[in-house]
Amino acid sequence: MDRQAINELFDYTGWAWERIARLIDEQLAGVYAKPMDGSGWPSIAACLSHAVSAYDGWLNGEWGQIRSGEMSYPAEWPKPVEDWPAMKAYRERVRESFHRVLNVPDDVLYRKLTIDDGFGPEQMSRADILANLVIHERGHHGDLNTLFHLHGVKSYYIDYRFFRTLPDRFLMDLDDN
Repeated sequence: MDRQAINELFDYTGWAWERIARLIDEQLAGVYAKPMDGSGWPSIAACLSHAVSAYDGWLNGEWGQIRSGEMSYPAEWPKPVEDWPAMKAYRERVRESFHRVLNVPDDVLYRKLTIDDGFGPEQMSRADILANLVIHERGHHGDLNTLFHLHGVKSYYIDYRFFRTLPDRFLMDLDDN
């Protein structure tokens, strides 16, 4: 994936995060870390901890061999980050790591690295890793939708189309628009 596409998807995940954070701040802060049956994740905190720590591990830890900065997981690994303000601050730190890793010359961004994290050797570039991370985060948006629904939030829209066409709107499924 080229730099521009990676950057656009990264911007999209930031836009989606703003809406996810708004729902947590306004409706779900009291249940952010509460266990909830009926989802593949035990809590919103667990799902977000997984998605955000993937960035940290791949960009700052050993997984991606990049080591852009220091890992800064704000909980006792592997327990979820159960403090919502700590999670928001953590996510900002790993997004800074993402920018550091993306803002390198093309020969560094696209150079293949040999990664072996237990699945056998793979050839991946920094660009491949960054693209995987934003797609990985996007995949967990569905898990969050399930968790939010279980906590009484019926639906909200974070579709890419609205990022492109109505970026300043916050749309709930009950909106008349």
